[in-house]
Amino acid sequence: MRKIVAALCLLLGSFSANAGGLDIALSNETANLSVLLNPYQQFIRAGGTELGVGGFISEQGDRLAHATLMARGFRQSDSGQYNLGAGVKLLGGDVTIPASVTGVKQDEAVGALALGMQFGLLLASSRHNPIEVMFEGFMAPSITSFSDAERFSELSARLQIEVIPQARAYIGYRRMRFDTDDFRDVQLDRSVHMGIKLTF
Repeated sequence: MRKIVAALCLLLGSFSANAGGLDIALSNETANLSVLLNPYQQFIRAGGTELGVGGFISEQGDRLAHATLMARGFRQSDSGQYNLGAGVKLLGGDVTIPASVTGVKQDEAVGALALGMQFGLLLASSRHNPIEVMFEGFMAPSITSFSDAERFSELSARLQIEVIPQARAYIGYRRMRFDTDDFRDVQLDRSVHMGIKLTF
């Protein structure tokens, strides 16, 4: 865990940011927070690279630190406007094994370097309150998973509206899981959440 934190600090210190932001997503049993450097502004033609550093916790005792580096670009087609992104996600921490499973440790240390993609589509191009749908996926096979982890995957979708230029509110769904050395399909999250993304 200390190596993960050190790597995140080095990544954060080496990144030159022009702006900042905060992304908070809460469900009944999970919380995810990311501090954003150079946050991507939807449908700005220049595109850009966004760095997010934060943490994920759940009521069952899962605790993860994560850093995500995504490059995004704006595209215009005859049918509408969309953006595409690709990048990497580094995460590490501890996951809790369900109490119903016998013969394994209750907590396991996990880590992974995952590749990911994003896709955003503008649904309503209102001048003041545009609405967008976004899809995101990350996957880490065994070769880039470490500690007790064998595989990692995360899929999410969100519907968001721009309240003001500096704030977007959204409702989303996230499915996050690890396969570990001792247990298959450790579900960290599989729920609907609400969130807000602030830029400054």
